Amino acid sequence: MKTIQVTLPQSVYTYKVRIGLDILEEALSDILAQYSEPKVFIVTNETIYNLYKNHLEKQIPKQLDFEILVLPDGEQYKNLGTISQVYDFLVENKANRKSIMIAFGGGVIGDMVGFAAATYLRGISYIQIPTTLLSQVDSGIGGKTGINHPSGKNYIGSFKQPLQTIIDVSFLKTLKEREFVAGYSELIKHGLIRDPYLFQILSKTTMENLRSNNDLLIEAIFRSCEVKTRVVEQDERESGLRAILNFGHTIGHFLETFTAYKQMLHGEAVIIGMDFAAWWSYHHGYLDQDDYQLVHQHLVSLGVEQIIPGINKSKFIEIIDRDKKAASAGIKFIGITTIGKVTIFDNTSAESLWDDYQEFLKTDTFLNVI
Repeated sequence: MKTIQVTLPQSVYTYKVRIGLDILEEALSDILAQYSEPKVFIVTNETIYNLYKNHLEKQIPKQLDFEILVLPDGEQYKNLGTISQVYDFLVENKANRKSIMIAFGGGVIGDMVGFAAATYLRGISYIQIPTTLLSQVDSGIGGKTGINHPSGKNYIGSFKQPLQTIIDVSFLKTLKEREFVAGYSELIKHGLIRDPYLFQILSKTTMENLRSNNDLLIEAIFRSCEVKTRVVEQDERESGLRAILNFGHTIGHFLETFTAYKQMLHGEAVIIGMDFAAWWSYHHGYLDQDDYQLVHQHLVSLGVEQIIPGINKSKFIEIIDRDKKAASAGIKFIGITTIGKVTIFDNTSAESLWDDYQEFLKTDTFLNVI
């Protein structure tokens, strides 16, 4: 088992991220043994519940009672209506301020449970048990919680750090290939922004080998989580440095919003967004051609091609401008200057991104516009 200590000076708070194979029972017993409440509240989705109902129930220490809420699966359910169901579940089962919630699922479950934990009775504790690769290396760490609004992704949210994040790679064995590739996007992202050795590891192996080699998978996840942890420790509330974690997300979030969260997975949109960001950096002279080709060819090899409708300039700018990364003076666009290093380009205009997006669509890209 590998352990990362997350230390947050701003919140005066510390917690652990534990990573390994078949570690859930030990890790969960250790953390729950520290709390006196006799009942825990588990929130999961239909897909995970059907796969792991019996397994999960066996991991809860025998001295504890538990209640389970099973929600529908999908990004389209990450909204106020579903959060109301979570609040109803907590009220009906008499959850109090000392209660502990457990988020058992992917990023959607983790984000919603974190948000519910931040706001129910003005804050209760929760544990993250991310079951997808994307949530293990992204949303399971860092304390960002939230839900979507028709105007944009994660428009409603709060910062809420978990008691602990338990990353058990055994759950990835049942993950569909498409979901694994979507999670791989964040592994690659962390290599590109801060860990060139991680990018090298990933680019020299196959997706099949990564999935089947537990030691390699744990090492890749560990290095990825280390990158995110060290960035979050320096900038918990995204006032500066943490913006680099948005590499690939400006166009990624645009694509998700434009397709109403129904066509592509978050990680697929980020892969396309990273390719745009790499092309943008090369196009504007910040990234040399060799590095651009390394990044581009690796992202192309992931096979996330999409067919999307055309969009007019005004709609593009409307979506880009209302993204969380936009400010009154412009967008904090994250460009890459070499593999392992990115730069925040403050005050990038949505209009200039529209022009670049039009040029990007003429290249060897993932997007086919109809």
